[in-house]
Amino acid sequence: MLKSHWTAAWRMLRRNRVYTLINVLGLALGICACLVIWVIVRYEFSFDHGHPESKRIYRVISYERIMKDEPEHLVPAVLADIPEAMKREVPGVELMAPFYELQKDTAMVVTAGKQTFYPARSVVSGPEYLRIMGYSWLAGNPQTALDRPFSVVLTESKARQYFGTGALNGMIGRELVYQDSLRANVSGIVRDWDEHTDYPYTDFISSSTIDHSFLLQSLRLDPNLDNKYPALAMVLVRLAPNADPKRVEGALTELYHSRKYDKGMFPRVVMQALGEVHFTAPGYDDVTIRTSQLSTLYSLLSIAIFILVLAIINYVNLATAQSMVREKEIGIRKVMGSSRVSLILQLLMETFLLTAVAGLFAFLMVRPVLGAFHAFVPQRLEFRPFEVDNVLFLLGITIAVTLLAGLYPARILSAHSVVSSLKGPGAPRGGAKWLLRKGLIVFQFTVSLLFIIGTMVIGRQVGFMLHKDLGFRTDAIILFSTDERKDSVSKVRVLQEEIRQLPGVADVARSNMPPSGMDRGITTVRYRARSNDPIQVEMIQADEHYVPLYGIRLLAGRNFFPSDTMKEVVINESFSKLLGFRRPDEAIGKQLYDWGKNVMIVGVVADFHKYSYKEPIRPLEIVGMACTDLNVRLDTKGKSASEARSIIARVERTWKTLYPHRPFEYGFFDEELAKFYQKEQTMEWLLNIATGITLLISCIGLFGLMLFTTERRTREIGIRKVMGAGVKDILVLLGKDFVRLVLIALAIASAGGWYFAHRWLQDYAYRVSIGADVFLLAGAGLMVVTVLTVGLQSVKAAMVNPVESLRSE
Repeated sequence: MLKSHWTAAWRMLRRNRVYTLINVLGLALGICACLVIWVIVRYEFSFDHGHPESKRIYRVISYERIMKDEPEHLVPAVLADIPEAMKREVPGVELMAPFYELQKDTAMVVTAGKQTFYPARSVVSGPEYLRIMGYSWLAGNPQTALDRPFSVVLTESKARQYFGTGALNGMIGRELVYQDSLRANVSGIVRDWDEHTDYPYTDFISSSTIDHSFLLQSLRLDPNLDNKYPALAMVLVRLAPNADPKRVEGALTELYHSRKYDKGMFPRVVMQALGEVHFTAPGYDDVTIRTSQLSTLYSLLSIAIFILVLAIINYVNLATAQSMVREKEIGIRKVMGSSRVSLILQLLMETFLLTAVAGLFAFLMVRPVLGAFHAFVPQRLEFRPFEVDNVLFLLGITIAVTLLAGLYPARILSAHSVVSSLKGPGAPRGGAKWLLRKGLIVFQFTVSLLFIIGTMVIGRQVGFMLHKDLGFRTDAIILFSTDERKDSVSKVRVLQEEIRQLPGVADVARSNMPPSGMDRGITTVRYRARSNDPIQVEMIQADEHYVPLYGIRLLAGRNFFPSDTMKEVVINESFSKLLGFRRPDEAIGKQLYDWGKNVMIVGVVADFHKYSYKEPIRPLEIVGMACTDLNVRLDTKGKSASEARSIIARVERTWKTLYPHRPFEYGFFDEELAKFYQKEQTMEWLLNIATGITLLISCIGLFGLMLFTTERRTREIGIRKVMGAGVKDILVLLGKDFVRLVLIALAIASAGGWYFAHRWLQDYAYRVSIGADVFLLAGAGLMVVTVLTVGLQSVKAAMVNPVESLRSE
């Protein structure tokens, strides 16, 4: 019986090639979208789940609030003395592993007198870190490898990179030099962690090295240092098998509140499951972990579901429309003895065959689609077609689509009366089926309009954020930093002046941060002429070239004079207003008490956006102080891209004269700013793709429906033409229902679209307004697409000779 159903289904689909092609194309698009998003989401949810007892592993993090009126920001670390206190006083902790990352580190290997430098992902940790993360040892003693100072454990791939292809045991005792002068001997080698992880470290330096090296100062762990910002440690813990995470976190909270910590700066400390790390936005200091956003993944899943639902709706619409054509076939099958169950199985077999073919095409499309959108896809993501999980997912979605798309049309078709089926088609009947089709078409149009409206609103907001005047120059500026621990200000100043003399360099400034970015500095000042109350403000440390290099507009006063110590400050307009001055020039010459001394306000600059448009502009001061990060503005006006690269190459050669053993790592300022809005740009891209797919699926469905409608109404069209109707009248006759449905969908989508867009825009302190033009343009766009889709088939039907339409067999 199954074989006969299969044969009948195959013949029916071959006989109705247009119907088959339309359905296969629509379903293939829907299934392909689901497959692509399944691959991405599955990849993102795979991080850090392969560690032994991973469900018992947590990281301890803080929330930071530097200014009173700002929201909390996550910091992926805690105050450095908390881990030791937690180990002693918090029950339920089986293993505790504090560690410190050495960012932008390099490892030097000396072989036959030749120095070779390699980039390194280094952390300073104890043996507990390797135990918690479950590394397998290949060489060295796991019990003692990280006990002694100046010891380092490497992953196998790093050991091979540093020392070649010899025996791993022979690499024990070899020397490496980190951060130019930190010498460490290899004491162990572990197997690489091959699964996806947010902790891709390769060099593990013993934590006992801290007390015997410059790390004590550079990690701010020296108790004699006068730190404006406290020392922080990253912490992983593994709880005991029967420990309750909520109770452990409660005990940690009690410990934190019982100590004399700065609760104003760090209001709370929490434990976060290791599996959640990948979905947590990184803190200001956390630049090494690539995270994903659950909101983006949920948006992807929603888009996939909507696209698949639209494809299923297409199938249901076309199947129910075709039911009028297949009435006689169903009647004959019933007369020949087919039961209703048999007919439903037959019709479901047709749906399964269609869906399977569509699934096969979708499966073949996944890799090209991932390749086409590689810029938005995680770099390490790979699609393995014959992996068990992927095959099972395809099979599951094929069965689900078969049931969802095929069950209702099969029930409707199999319910036809034998007498009504065999006496002839008669006039087209409306009723529940036509109402259902109208409802499904309105749903399709509404979803398409919501995507169009969302795309337009997000596109406008992103365009506003990327192109609005930020209050400073952004183009043709490169940024790079020097090693503040070792480089004297005089050495950096020499580099600055040498770069300034290079052809193609317009200006060079030193600072501790650019005018906008994730870096931040906060200071507390007092304006004693009015009150002795402390005022928290943003602070940028820079030299006298900073303001002119970035083109920051002076409203009053002047720029500060050259100085390596704080003597003069330039404030922004918001700070001037906060101090009570109605005009910027009133602030000039006034004294602020800052960093234990009185400093003079010498200039007021126009407000500029220090952070993203989600945050309001805050009071800020730019102070003249010694800094070691460089900002270089290139003179690229009228120059080609190759000439710009030549300028950067000259800058690099100059860098190498002073730093011959350190890589030249730079970034373009405008590219760094674009990262502020990466989430919004990704969302815009997703909606653009989703809008295109939903419109394509809707057009395919409309085309199919018009095909069946015109075929069904061929005789009616012929009679109307004989009675004097022209092509225009026929077009209106066939298209007015669809235009009416578009208008209904526009009314529904406008209300929903305005609500969601308004809610989304509330996250931005500076945002675009939503005008009626957004909804009118969206409706007009969909109307044009609908009229073109319907009109093509309508014109073809209207041009048929009435003699052909009315001719009887």
